[in-house]
Parts: sequence; C-alpha cells; structure tokens
Amino acid sequence: MSNPADAYHDWDVAYLLGSLSPAERREFENHLVSCPVCADNISALAGIPGVLSALSPAQAAELMDPVTTPATAVPRRLARRLAWAGWAAAGAAAGALAARWWWSKDS
Repeated sequence: MSNPADAYHDWDVAYLLGSLSPAERREFENHLVSCPVCADNISALAGIPGVLSALSPAQAAELMDPVTTPATAVPRRLARRLAWAGWAAAGAAAGALAARWWWSKDS
C-alpha cells in the first residue's frame, strides 16, 4: 500500500491473514522495520482478520460484490483489498467445512 515501486506494497493483507510462507513472513517483517508506511498499513489493517472471522460465508461473499458507492467514497485499492479479504474468508470457511466433513465421516 505504500509506494508502487516498493516490492512489498501488496504483502500487508497476505501477512495479516497468514498467507505468506515462513520465509516471506520473515522477509516482510524485516522490511517493516525500515518502512514506516508499510508498518502503518499493518497497524491500520490489524483488525481485519478478527472482523473476517466473525462473518458467515454468505456475508463474506457479499464483500466480493462490486462496490456500489461512488468511487470517491471507497478508495479503489481498499475496495480491491476488501474483496481479496472476502475471497480469503470464504476460502477459509469452505476449507473449515470440508475439514469438518472429512473428519466427521470417519467417526
């Protein structure tokens, strides 16, 4: 979210949702030490995983709908990140349901 020339400018949501590999996570954490813009973005987005965990799969799917408010109301990058986060939440919910089904069928 910082400078487009910054190789890490789109890693913040993946970092918060635990989608980075261990090596990428360490690399991004090292970057955060020297990049106050990315560190501020992490602080600003820190509550997103908690909010997403409270959503039902249907609510998460609603986040993926196109933004219907005027373009000035929701910055394009934020809308794209929220849509990505909605997909991640829906995928996590589907994975959890599949895992629950898998383990319950053996019982």
